[in-house]
Amino acid sequence: MRSRSKKFAQPCSSDDDAVMYTIAVTNRKGGVGKSTVAVNLAAAWAQEGLRVLVVDMDSQASATATLLDELAPDAQTTAHLLVGTASLETIIRPSNRAGIDVAPASKELTHAQLSIVAKTGRETILRRALKSLAGYDLVVIDTAPEHQLGTANSLVAASHVVMPFTPDPKAIEGLATTSEVIAEIVAAELSQVSILGFVQIAYDRRLAVTEEARAQVREAYGALLLDSKIRTNTNFIVCPAWHRDIFQIEKPPRRGCEDFRALASELSERLALRLSSSVVAA
Repeated sequence: MRSRSKKFAQPCSSDDDAVMYTIAVTNRKGGVGKSTVAVNLAAAWAQEGLRVLVVDMDSQASATATLLDELAPDAQTTAHLLVGTASLETIIRPSNRAGIDVAPASKELTHAQLSIVAKTGRETILRRALKSLAGYDLVVIDTAPEHQLGTANSLVAASHVVMPFTPDPKAIEGLATTSEVIAEIVAAELSQVSILGFVQIAYDRRLAVTEEARAQVREAYGALLLDSKIRTNTNFIVCPAWHRDIFQIEKPPRRGCEDFRALASELSERLALRLSSSVVAA
């Protein structure tokens, strides 16, 4: 993954523009580790030399808390982007991790989503903002659990979706309901977003429920279940409080780092394979 040309091939195009993959991390069930996946996946890719933008579209702002040491009360955020008082370029700032920039969120995002309900093109605001963006290999979007306009914007803007799940039956149910929303977005021709994979969080092989959940997802979704698993790890809990990703907390690297390196590698391969398939089919 040191070279984008090796891991992230480019499709045929008339102007030979580079590909910028946009990956939304989502599940309509809360508490399944979306922010943990978004931040640490971005960190794993950044460690491999890729330039990553993390867009925080969750009013809880956990990704923002992890990637920024502080955010001024009057700082412009994704809330300002949605209501049209700031551009994406003006809200982006460097994170505390080399190779990652962040478009931060704040609690104002909840009000911003309500204020644009009647706005024409409300679902495409983020996609249009990303069109003019350059200089990144990947964009990773952290989403809220509820199907709000921020989440709709994230899915419409995304080229791919990664869905975390835990052994909780509601989290597995969230895979189905979120997949239905994605299908509706594609059917409405708002986007051609596709599911890149489902990743199991809080994996503990000692617990039967962990393997049962995995078997259930495999039976329902087949190859969409990723081989990579994020094992139970209390270090993830302190990441937002300490404003650091797992690679900065685990010194020397331990299983949290290993798990996210494996996930980043597997997703990189899937992106390349999907792209190669679409080029061949064309």
